[in-house]
Amino acid sequence: MTDVIALGVESKTDIQHGLMDMSKKRVLIIEDLGEMRLMLKSLMTSLGYSNIDVEQSGQSALKRILERQYDVVLSDYNLGGSVDGQQILEASRKNYSQDYSNIFIMITADTAYESVVSALEFQPDSYLVKPFPPAAFFRRFERVQKQKKIFESINNARKANDFETMEAQARNIMAQYPHFASQCLKIIGESLYARGHYKEAKKHYMLVIQQNKQLAWAHFGIALCEFKLGAMVAAAAKLEQTINSSRHFMSAYDLLSDAYEELGNLEDAQATMINALKVSPRSSDRVIRLAEISMQLQDWETAENAYSRVIRLTKKTSYEKAEFYYEYLTCLTNLMISGSESSRLADKFKRTLIRLRSFGKDNPAAISNSFRIEIKQHLARNHTGEAIKSWHQWSHLIKTGQASPLTEAQKHTLKKHLGLL
Repeated sequence: MTDVIALGVESKTDIQHGLMDMSKKRVLIIEDLGEMRLMLKSLMTSLGYSNIDVEQSGQSALKRILERQYDVVLSDYNLGGSVDGQQILEASRKNYSQDYSNIFIMITADTAYESVVSALEFQPDSYLVKPFPPAAFFRRFERVQKQKKIFESINNARKANDFETMEAQARNIMAQYPHFASQCLKIIGESLYARGHYKEAKKHYMLVIQQNKQLAWAHFGIALCEFKLGAMVAAAAKLEQTINSSRHFMSAYDLLSDAYEELGNLEDAQATMINALKVSPRSSDRVIRLAEISMQLQDWETAENAYSRVIRLTKKTSYEKAEFYYEYLTCLTNLMISGSESSRLADKFKRTLIRLRSFGKDNPAAISNSFRIEIKQHLARNHTGEAIKSWHQWSHLIKTGQASPLTEAQKHTLKKHLGLL
């Protein structure tokens, strides 16, 4: 947690004075309960904020986070949908990776959140447990603002890619505010790594671990350096140690999977993504990664399950893509070819094909891909007549421009498979 400094409590009026013009700052409130949404908006309005967006759905909020930058995000932890507050926090931290000035406060009804948040890779600036009085909110918000002010020079240097100044400022802050030592040491390592001083950064992280072996970010920093230095085996070992220190350090799973792929060990890369999804089951990016690795391994069952999850997670969102449906159909087809229960798979295939053609109706390439995989599926089940029927429908759509054309070589190969030559 970054909300660790015990500062003097000031009144709401003190918070309002001496701060920047709040009317220009953007606020996002994410809360599924109407009463709480109104209360949070009222609290922020009373502090002078007027540019306030409100969302009750995690999915809608995630879309906003990725489209624009907010100065303040107040998010409920349990939003009741496929996206929770922790995913929104992760997206926020990644999307604003060069700007640490924004404030993210988590709001939760879970009194056990404190024991979880300390182990998370992406931590909120603070959190509040429901129910809480307005005075508690104002005190907590003020503490975060003061801490952001202390680190403002570092944040400005980071945005300017002035990593030497970042390091110098971190050392100054650490001398003035010893309780911020962990954050400052992390910034120093970040600065060394960003400047390409991988050996020096590795040495820095190792010294940090000598003082505190439980700091997952320091183990991860060493792994990043090993990866850049080409020591993939050492990087993998250190990433395993990172995950053992904090199973919620999700970037460690991502980099570990990369390391295993670099080592040509796709089975372990796949296993790493499976373990990551046990911790963060709603991460569509990691489900996609699992699906792609599984397809490389021709593990069609795992790939089919993964793409099915991707489709559920992204359906009717801005992340929905025709490719997901096509790859899912490819998995189903290969399962049929391998002799799996074809009637059940054929039913899934039919429903997904309808969805792909509906979703991609204005995309000629998607339409052509839908017919390409449909014909392959018919041939896999020895339904040559149905395959020929699909080819004639496809040919008509190509002529009308609704489907993308084939080369002469592709047409020849297809007709040969269909027995039309």
